[in-house]
Amino acid sequence: MKVHGQLLGRFIQEKTGELTAFFVTEGLIALILVLEGFDLALFWVAFFTPFLVFLFFQVLAYIKFVRLHQFLTAVDVTTLPDFPDSSRIGQDYQSLIFELNDNSQKKYQALAAFDKDLLDLTKLWTHQMKVPLSALDLMVQTDRLTNPDVENQVVELDNYITILLSYLRLQHTATDFRFETFDVADVVHVIIKKYANQFILKDLSVSVIGSWQITSDKKWLTVAIEQLINNALKYTRTGSVTITLDQSITISDTGIGILAEDIPRIFEHGFTGFNGRKHQKSTGLGLYLTQDILKKLAFDIHISSQIEKGTTVHVSKHIPVL
Repeated sequence: MKVHGQLLGRFIQEKTGELTAFFVTEGLIALILVLEGFDLALFWVAFFTPFLVFLFFQVLAYIKFVRLHQFLTAVDVTTLPDFPDSSRIGQDYQSLIFELNDNSQKKYQALAAFDKDLLDLTKLWTHQMKVPLSALDLMVQTDRLTNPDVENQVVELDNYITILLSYLRLQHTATDFRFETFDVADVVHVIIKKYANQFILKDLSVSVIGSWQITSDKKWLTVAIEQLINNALKYTRTGSVTITLDQSITISDTGIGILAEDIPRIFEHGFTGFNGRKHQKSTGLGLYLTQDILKKLAFDIHISSQIEKGTTVHVSKHIPVL
């Protein structure tokens, strides 16, 4: 009874406008009859007839109100049954609910896909992190610790951590870019200095030709260029790495190259390619991260390669097609 009393009170509250309009209208009619000198006995007959009709329809409306309330409080939120309100507004609400459900499903699927990708990435990333850690552990056990070797493994660990953290930060649309004008040559020289020990250990020559003044986010562009230079270093056994700056960035190496059939998929998330699997050095994330960064910064990237002859990576500002 208490529940029905609360529902009736809420129903009357929602119908206050209609009730007020009805009684105000009837009151005005009565006032007019009194002012005109008519017998009010006829008015009461005329009043109760529409009142009973009005009351009948309000009872029906209350019954519908109660049934709709009971339906909505008992419905399973995991399903979307047909809405019992067949009115235009009811149909609009049902359409809106279906649209919200579709939107929620898409967001859930995107989140589930991200969770799966992140889980797969974490497993692979953890495995890759063990490589430099195992190398350091072996050096300690065999008492063969040398500064160049330790630095080499620390740089590898730092690169893997940078990849993971950058990947996670890029997944959030709230990532803020801070644009400034700088010379890409300065960025390249800093990266080469970081990997200088690895270039020396592999006896690879590296050269930087030209300069390029651009306005972009220096920090994020550095992350992208570092991945490209790291890849060139990682997959080049002998020869050289050449970085040319001329209104674009061109990184050429004399490394092992990439299979022609792998190039179309090389920027896919988690794709390592034949050489990446063969040499067990790729997480399949570096190039994916690089392309994502460059795309957000309005750059295009293209890769060409020949097996055992080398790879060339070309990065340029994106030119919109009019």
